[in-house]
Formats: sequence, structure tokens, C-alpha cells
Amino acid sequence: MASMKSSKCTQVKNFELQNGMILQVDVYGFLNGHNAKVKLQLQNCSQPWILHWGCISNGNKKWFVPSFVPYGTRIHKKSALRTTFIKEGDAYVVSIELKDPKIHAIEFVLKDTKHDKWLKMNGVSFHINLHEQNDVKEDGARKSKCLLNEMSDDDLEIPLRHRNLCTSALFPKLSTSSSTWQGLSRKNNIVGNIYAMSLEEPSNEMVGEKSNSIRFLSDKVPAWIKFPASVVLPFGVFEKVVSEDINKEVAKKIACLCENVDKGDVSKLKIIQETVLQMKAPRKMMIEVRKKMKSSRIPWPQGPIEDTWNQIWQAMKKVWASKWNERAYKNTNHNTLSIGILIQQHIRADYAFLTNTNHPDSSKIYTEIVKGSVESLVGGASPGRAMSSITNKSELKSPIVTCYPSKSTGLYTKNKRSIVFRPDFVSDNTNIHTCRGIYDSVSMENKEEIVLVYSRDLMVIDLRFQALIHSKIAEAAKIIEDLYGCPQSIEGLVQDGQVYVVQWLEVV
Repeated sequence: MASMKSSKCTQVKNFELQNGMILQVDVYGFLNGHNAKVKLQLQNCSQPWILHWGCISNGNKKWFVPSFVPYGTRIHKKSALRTTFIKEGDAYVVSIELKDPKIHAIEFVLKDTKHDKWLKMNGVSFHINLHEQNDVKEDGARKSKCLLNEMSDDDLEIPLRHRNLCTSALFPKLSTSSSTWQGLSRKNNIVGNIYAMSLEEPSNEMVGEKSNSIRFLSDKVPAWIKFPASVVLPFGVFEKVVSEDINKEVAKKIACLCENVDKGDVSKLKIIQETVLQMKAPRKMMIEVRKKMKSSRIPWPQGPIEDTWNQIWQAMKKVWASKWNERAYKNTNHNTLSIGILIQQHIRADYAFLTNTNHPDSSKIYTEIVKGSVESLVGGASPGRAMSSITNKSELKSPIVTCYPSKSTGLYTKNKRSIVFRPDFVSDNTNIHTCRGIYDSVSMENKEEIVLVYSRDLMVIDLRFQALIHSKIAEAAKIIEDLYGCPQSIEGLVQDGQVYVVQWLEVV
């Protein structure tokens, strides 16, 4: 893949925005086989903006969605894309890479998230041609002035053409032949011979939002903010496995059942899930997954290797099978969504937390902490209240505890060395919160309830430790919010005083 530095900058455009802001657009067009890149920088900017954009082909004014999109991008109403500008130094930046030379140009408008206003180029969308070359020095010296347009989301609607965000559908109209499944695997999985990848491997288009988000943040946050060790099964592994001869009958059955569901018989969804659980794993898959786990510092769970692998394989199949739960089928663009699997080291935490950077006051950070697993906090598994605190963003070292814990039990795994399997996909739903939890995360080991004793809990009896942990969590939340340029809801863990961030989501 060509880097932005190796391509020639074919255009530089500057636009005068409101209140002294400047938008600089550096264009690296389709030249000599290189991918096209567009780097947008908002200068003299003090607040986060959103890029609302789409691609157009030559002779067609309708927008469409490319096959590869930047970090933090969401599909808007199954048509356009929205990418949040990320703070880099003194500017807010969005970088876009485009691989299809049939894309003639990108068009976009800017959204002021603070005042809910839209910025257009004198009443029309900004238009950036990817195939033209200008005198960079001369073009960079010119500035175009833009007009602020106060509009609602409904006023913004443009006739757009939709193209799948993933490289191919997980289940289109299926043939029962193994060659069809192998073809799907090659489309979904660019490196067709792999089963697992480390997050250090450069393959953004082959993995979902969870993997890409961890990769993005881990390079930018301080070292004291930690992430569970992770390995990912990329898009296409499911198709690759089901295309194996050992799964020929399973593939035929799934294909037939999917056709019935497409005709409206949703009662077959449960049978599809049960059928997915009948798949067998190729021997090579166990070897590769174990190797990648070792190189990524994920301890192999205790027990005989074959027995442990059977547990791992069963958990993977449960994640894939959850694509056919009824809620997912009704609430997502089901046939165009691929699911990878993020394999993470399960951390037997001392505490779990949820923190929100703007609810209900954007100047404060709100945190809830429980002993044990986060299920006690988000799933209502244990009655009682969590410990909660409020921290002013201007005083991160001074959290204020507003409620002490009253939950009588916590959830813990028996063994410290365990694994959790999370669905990894690119959401295409207008409301990204409807996709949260829509597919199953599966822990290799069941959790058990343990009666809690707060009289010996440092979080309760040691005020210095209490303030340290609450302020660490608040500081981590503020750092993540600043990087994304928008409010965040963050889930994490605390083990031996160390803060681990597990997942995070933009607050809409």
C-alpha cells in the first residue's frame, strides 16, 4: 500500500471559514498506481467538527460509500458518511484513503457539532476532484470564502447511492457449492490464507471498528492507559471455514435456511444459529490462533490443549451465530454486514467502571464503579448501587464521590487466565447505539457470584486510593474525548491500580 508520503501532492486547497478558521485540503490523486489520499485540516479551530461526505463517479452526481473508510466513520441513513475530525497538534484532521480509481471526486459539508449548524461552499457541497493536477504552490495561495448554512439534518438530505461498506456481503443469495463460499472468503479476506491477525498488522479494511479503534488509541494515549492484549479473526474467516470440505453439509444447510429467512420465515433464525455451532475447525486454524495469541501476549488458558481449543472454538462459533439473532436481523442491514472476532485477554479485574464525558453536563465527567465484572454494572445482575463520582474537567485530580456502593455481590471468573470473544464489525445503522450489544460477546468461562465485603475494600476505606482511581479514570476519559473531538461513553477495568480501557462509544 502506498503511503501518503510516497504519493505526489496534486492539489492544495484553502478555504476561509467562520471566525478565522481555515480548512486546508491536501489532495494526493490517483497517480502511477497509487491510492488517492485526501487530508483535511481545520486550523484556528477550538471545537470538534464532523465531515459529512460521499464519493461520486465520473458523470454521476449521486454519492456512494467507498469500500474503505477512516477511523471513527459512521454511515448516515445508509447513504452518506460522517467522520469526526481528530485533534493533531494545533489542528483537527481527517485523513481519507481511496482505492478505487473509478472514484472521480469526493463531496462534503462540515457540521458544527456545538451549535448544530452546517457549513457549505457558498450554498453547495465542497467538491474535491481526485484526478486533476494543479500548481500546488499557486493553488495553495488562494483562499475561497464559505457561507455558513443553518440547517437541520432533514434539510441536508441529498439523493445518494448506497454501496456496501464491507468488502462484500457475509450472506448474499447463496449457492450451496463450496466454490461460492471460497469466493466470498477471498472477497472478504484480502489475505486469503490467514485465520488470525495481531493488531499490529496493517489491514484496516479487514477488521472492524473495535480493532481499528484499539489500534488508533494505543498509538496516541499515554502508556499508563492500558488495553487488554488482543488478536482478531478478520472478515472472511467465517466464509473460509464454512467453505472447507469438512463443513460442506453445514454450508448447504445454512444456505437453504438463509433463503427461507430472506423470504420472510424468521423462525429459521434459531435453526441457523444452531447449525453454525455444528461447524468444524480446520487443524491449521488452531495452530495459527494459538501462535498469534502467544505473540500478542495472550496467555493460553489452563488445561489440555485440545480441550481448551474446543472451548475456544465453541465460543467463536457463538459470536458468529449471533449474527442471526432476531434483534440483529431486524435492526441492521443484515445481508451486507461481515463479522470478525476480537479475541481479548480476560482481565480478572478488581473493579469495573463506566464513565461518560457529557451526561448531563459537558463540563463534568460521570463515573460509576463496581467490584468485579462490568456485568454487575450494565446488566443489572446484582441489586444495589455502584460507587459514583463527578469530576470537573478543569480539576481532574479532585473527583467528588457522590454515592458509596451497596451491591451485595460481584461477578468474577474462577481463573485469572481466560479469554473473551467480542464481535468486530463496521456498523451501518443511523443510530450507532442500536448496534451496541446487538451481537453476542462470549466469555470462555462462566462467572460466579461472590459476596462482597466492603469493610476491607480499599476503594471505600482508603480515601487516597479512592481519589487516585477516580481521577485516573476521569483523566483517561478526558484524553479519549479530546482525541476523538466528541463526548464518549467508556467501559473499562481496574486491576492492581492499573486502568484498562475495554471499549468506548461516541455519545450522540
